[in-house]
Amino acid sequence: MAASRPNLRKANGMKHGFLSVILVLSTVATQAAHGGVFQRGQVQLICHRTANADMPENTLESLALAARMGCNVVEIDLTRTLDGQIVLHHDGLLERLTNGMGVVEETYSQELALLDAGSWMSSRFGVMRIPRLEDALRVAREQGIGLYLDFKSKGIGPQVVALLQREGMLERVRFGGEWDDVKAIYPRANEDEVASISPGATHEEIETAHRDGKFVIASFFANHHDMDLAGMRASVAAGADALFVDYPRLGADAVGRSVESKLAALVKKANEGAAADRAAAIFAIAQYDGFPTEKLFEGWLLDSDNRVSRAAAIALVTSHPPADAASLQQALGSKNASARRNAAWAMGMLKAPAELLLPLLGDSDSLVLQETLLALSRCAGDVPAEKLRPFLANQSPLVRGAAALAVARHQPQMATTVVPEALKRDEAFIADDYARYIQRGRPKLTQQEIDPIVAMYRGQMKMIQAGEQLPEKNALALLEGQAFRSVEDYSLVAGLVSGYQLWDRMGENPSIAIAAMGSVDPDVANRAEWILVKAGPAVLPNVREALQSGNTQMRERCIRILAWQGDREALPTLRSIARSHPEDAKLIEWAIEKIDILTFVF
Repeated sequence: MAASRPNLRKANGMKHGFLSVILVLSTVATQAAHGGVFQRGQVQLICHRTANADMPENTLESLALAARMGCNVVEIDLTRTLDGQIVLHHDGLLERLTNGMGVVEETYSQELALLDAGSWMSSRFGVMRIPRLEDALRVAREQGIGLYLDFKSKGIGPQVVALLQREGMLERVRFGGEWDDVKAIYPRANEDEVASISPGATHEEIETAHRDGKFVIASFFANHHDMDLAGMRASVAAGADALFVDYPRLGADAVGRSVESKLAALVKKANEGAAADRAAAIFAIAQYDGFPTEKLFEGWLLDSDNRVSRAAAIALVTSHPPADAASLQQALGSKNASARRNAAWAMGMLKAPAELLLPLLGDSDSLVLQETLLALSRCAGDVPAEKLRPFLANQSPLVRGAAALAVARHQPQMATTVVPEALKRDEAFIADDYARYIQRGRPKLTQQEIDPIVAMYRGQMKMIQAGEQLPEKNALALLEGQAFRSVEDYSLVAGLVSGYQLWDRMGENPSIAIAAMGSVDPDVANRAEWILVKAGPAVLPNVREALQSGNTQMRERCIRILAWQGDREALPTLRSIARSHPEDAKLIEWAIEKIDILTFVF
């Protein structure tokens, strides 16, 4: 209900014109009458501009928070973008609410999606995004709330109504602002009569409005009564049907549905019952920003049930603001391994100082060690080489994998030798194990036999990720060795993953990939070919040179790479090869056609 700002530019044209109006009319006309978004019976709570006093306004997070705090209807502001999308934004200007500059109506939605719409309010919120209307409608539907749609752009009515129908929300909204074009296509819009009153209205004044059939809303925003809890209670006592507020927590208290009572009920659920139910309650509590819940999460972190403890750790990391890493130190010394493990995870996610985690490197539990080493790979600080190197020979492949990541982070020079060595040892073990499996006639494996294979695979994936973090020359050598290694055992996935990592590393010297296209292993040759396709134009001179190869397979693969990349410089050579190698003529004809198509004219 806030006033719309003057248009800064002419509307960028109706993206959904006469056809949209006809389509909307044809379906809206068949809608049954509904009771409207404002429901009588209990005092309704309407939130102005999402939970804007608690969280960045017009974000999905702020919309959901308003619902959780008991709001029945939440106002959102709708603005059209340069490409005709409808997004949530009040000002129409980017300066206050984002890290960008400009006018929403003059900005593509794709650019808006890149902007930070949260940190302007506080660093505790991190990066939030400007949402599209359809995403807000889904949140509202899931939360069971209605919406007040304040149109900030003109001419968006047909598009908005179409989205409301598609998302099943047409009967759960009220329109405001520049909404005149809605009336023609949806006559039942805003059929409930509303009386907006100021704080201090008497019972008699409210009853007069009731006798006229009006739904009475007492407004407590933008009128110096935003935090007037006594005034809100007085309006409820006088018979108002709804409070329109900027502070949902105050409004909820005034209407007798306090947020604190909801939280107390959730805390009770989190303290007792099945682990899954307790975890769900912990996650729900974590969604209530601005309440003193950190100590609760710290307590649940110490729980002996890993599921409960992990939920608490996640809550500590995702709360606004997130927990202080120092507050987790008690859990690091807990007698419960799950508490130590999950505290280490949380510290890693919070990027705590690495030295806080060093005592856990002496833990006897392999899961705690695994989580600690993984956390260290995310934390800054000084971790001595002698503290990490022994774990590369640990009996657990998952510990070895996490250790490789920690070594790559804290001891990069040492990592250039010890990580490839550890990877080779694991691959040799896998090869021997697979050979024994073949000798046994490939029997069906038991779960007991499958589990260590899966553990080896998981550890190997972490080894590859550690290899990616080595200094560039060393990383390239490790990844090439993996990507172009011919193997039949389950370590072959490492080659696939390494191949992807080579897409952006092949430009300077693609010779190894080009040679790999001649491999007798089709998986290796195919992988090499696609790496060169994805590597971009930098590899094309070398690919053109390889066209002269006497190897038919190599030549055909080079032709395809040049085609997929649309390399016009290769056309003379391709035509020459078509004459000298008639067997390649059909493939070259296809390649030339593809190159011609990819020669886009500007």
